[in-house]
Formats: sequence, C-alpha cells, structure tokens
Amino acid sequence: MKKIFLTSKTLIASFLVVIITGLTGRFFGVTGFSFAWVLNFTLMAWFTYINSIYKFPLKSSYFKSRSWERNTRIYNLLGITYFKKLLVLTGWEKITRKENPIKKDPRSLKLLVNNSRSSEFGHLVIAIIVLIFTVIVSHTLKDAMWLLITNILLNIYPVLLQRYNRQRYERFEKYFETESV
Repeated sequence: MKKIFLTSKTLIASFLVVIITGLTGRFFGVTGFSFAWVLNFTLMAWFTYINSIYKFPLKSSYFKSRSWERNTRIYNLLGITYFKKLLVLTGWEKITRKENPIKKDPRSLKLLVNNSRSSEFGHLVIAIIVLIFTVIVSHTLKDAMWLLITNILLNIYPVLLQRYNRQRYERFEKYFETESV
C-alpha cells in the first residue's frame, strides 16, 4: 500500500510539472527565456520533492573525486571560482549556508558531503531532462539558445561546483579521521 501511495505522489508531482511547463510553453512559446526558466525551476521543485520521498542512497562510484579533479586547474579554466562569486553576490550562498552551515566537525562534514551528492544528482537529472527536451523541441540553435543557457547556468555549473566543493569536504573529513585516531 505504501509503495502505491508513493508512486501516486510521484505521478501527481510529475503530472504537475508537465501541466505547468505545458501551459508556460503554450502562452510564452518553448524557445524563450520564460519557458526555460519555468522548466528548470519546476524540475528543481519536482526533484526536491521526489528526493524527499525516496531518499536516494547516492553511494555510486560516480560521486568519488577523480585524480584529474583534485588538481583544480580544470575547474578554474571552466570559471567555477567566478560562478561561486556570482552565488555569493546574488545571496544564494548565504541562504544555503544558513540551512547547511560549515562546521569543523566530522558529522557536519559528512552531512555536507551527502548534501553535495544529493544536489549534484538532482542537477544532473534535471540537466539530462532539459537536454533531452531541448533536442526534441528545438529545430535550430537559436530555438535552443535559452534552454541551453539556463541549463548550463542552473544545472551544469552547479554539478561542477558540487564536485569541486565535495573533494575539499572529503579532504577535511579525512583530516578529522586521522586526527581522531
């Protein structure tokens, strides 16, 4: 019974996303900024809700930092530090730190690592959905422009930022583990 209830909640949430984005597309068209913005944010709300129901374990090896990532030069070339500054300027960093403060203890670092995995997974799922949608509805690069720009800024860069930050959190986590031994 619980499984059916959870499935129905998932279907209802998914149906609402389709309705909201469908109406937005109908009134504003699917090639403009308004549609791209609404699509991304309804998918973010959808994933947040779905993740709160299913609590994905996120133990995959995908989330482990790769050796090429530990040298942050690739992230610097991609402008992740500028993206971080943009988040600080817009106040987003303050909002997220209020919910997930960085403390110098192993438990809070473990929570930060888990939250970064969850955020990364959510943005990755949304990026894939938006990319598939972009390919389906866009006939030209001009049609795809806003969907691609919002997908890069609202999903791809957040995925990269989570990977960039998580390796630092994990380094601190290891430091605390060796210190307590």
